[in-house]
Amino acid sequence: MERRPVEMMASATLSDIIRTINDRRKSFIATFLITSAVLATLVFAWPNRYGSDGLMFVRLGRGAVSIDPTAQSSKTISLMESRKSEVVSVARMLSSREIAERVVNSVGIDEINQPRTWIEKGVNNLTSFIPSLPGAKSSVETEEYDNQIALEEAIQRVQNWVDVAVPKDTYTVTVFGEGSDPILVRKIVQTLMDEYKRFHVEAHQATGSLEFFEKEVDDSRKSAIASQQLLQGTKAKMGWLSVKAAEEALSTRISSLELSRDEAQSAFAEADSHASALKIRLAQVEQWVPTSVTKGIASKAGEDMRTALYSAQIANSEAMAKLKPSHPKYRLVQKTMSGSQDILDNEDKDREQSLEAINPVYQKLQGEYEATFAKAAGLKSRYESLAAAVDHANTDLVRLNTDGIELAELQWASDVAEKNFLAHSKSLEEARIVSALDTQELSDVAVIQPASLNLKKVGPPRLTLLVLAGALGLLAAALQAILRQTALPMWSETFSHQRRNGRTKHEPFPVGPVESL
Repeated sequence: MERRPVEMMASATLSDIIRTINDRRKSFIATFLITSAVLATLVFAWPNRYGSDGLMFVRLGRGAVSIDPTAQSSKTISLMESRKSEVVSVARMLSSREIAERVVNSVGIDEINQPRTWIEKGVNNLTSFIPSLPGAKSSVETEEYDNQIALEEAIQRVQNWVDVAVPKDTYTVTVFGEGSDPILVRKIVQTLMDEYKRFHVEAHQATGSLEFFEKEVDDSRKSAIASQQLLQGTKAKMGWLSVKAAEEALSTRISSLELSRDEAQSAFAEADSHASALKIRLAQVEQWVPTSVTKGIASKAGEDMRTALYSAQIANSEAMAKLKPSHPKYRLVQKTMSGSQDILDNEDKDREQSLEAINPVYQKLQGEYEATFAKAAGLKSRYESLAAAVDHANTDLVRLNTDGIELAELQWASDVAEKNFLAHSKSLEEARIVSALDTQELSDVAVIQPASLNLKKVGPPRLTLLVLAGALGLLAAALQAILRQTALPMWSETFSHQRRNGRTKHEPFPVGPVESL
């Protein structure tokens, strides 16, 4: 069994290949020259390419350290991580289709798709002869279909021309464009950076947040006012300024009242005991005591009686002288005179006079008793008043504990409403600032190097391509020599049905039976 050409080429050595090239040197040289010439022509005829580069700086701005006003979960961010991810995000958005489409709409589809080189013109001429597939435009209008195709081609061309890179350990983004028209490339690069600045502002803005927070601030203000009015009205109705102040005041008041009540009770008990003791002692002391005694004092009444009696005796004696002893009147007069004499005899001639005065001890005890009794009565009244005040204060404390729950709920609702109002007001102010900055298109991405107009060609690298063309020519020449040396003799022998008994001049590779395994 004879070996195939592929197996023969696989088993060939370097000396076999050199011998084959030497045997086919004429065809080798011709193939090398033709291939190299064709490739060199293509290299020199290939359109020049021009570059334009711009540089953008992602500084630490409001897009990195601020959050959307509607987000209130957390305001703590990692600056190291966010800065790196932010720069990468900027590069990704610069390479996005949205930015490419905006560039196309700004520059113009026709200007971008216009063929500028012989290759583009040749491709357009070739594609113009290709008929469109039937039914391809059945779902949309022809004009709209063509416009969409042109738009897609322009977007694809912009994305192919522009390259976005992020240098290591920097906060800059490099935008590099390369194309056949230096003016168009510069315009595309500059437009891309300008469009991205507006797009960056749009990406960080919160649409509708200003209107949302204006409504929220109005609602929260009304809610806070209503809650505060309800709280103050309830306090006025209950009579409390605040639960805490009322508790402190009542606690101080109850302590003071209880202390005063206990003091009054103790003083009253002492005064009452003292008054009782004074009353007992007062009952044991004489109220009046004699101060002086005078004896032998004549009685004026007796003298007057005696004078009157003498006068009556004289009159009666004269009457008795005129009467007889047997006369009844005589006896009556005599009896009257005897009775008057008895009265006069019974009347003391000398009298004893004594002067008495209130006992000073009794008087002092009585004054002290009356003062102590009055003091005890006052202390009793004070004790009863203080006891009633303590009971009233305890009742107020119980009422305060009951009202405190309702006041606490109203206070919580008022505090929550106030905090919501302050938070919404702060968010509204932030939304106003962000809206003003968005209106002026201020962002944390700045173009620090505008797109350059580089009229010096950047490609293609013709010297490198020429070296590569020479290498490809050598490879093609060697390949054709090997193929001719291995394939052509076998084809000629197959058609002529001639047997090969040994190696010929043009058979460098050994041909023999395949060894069995």
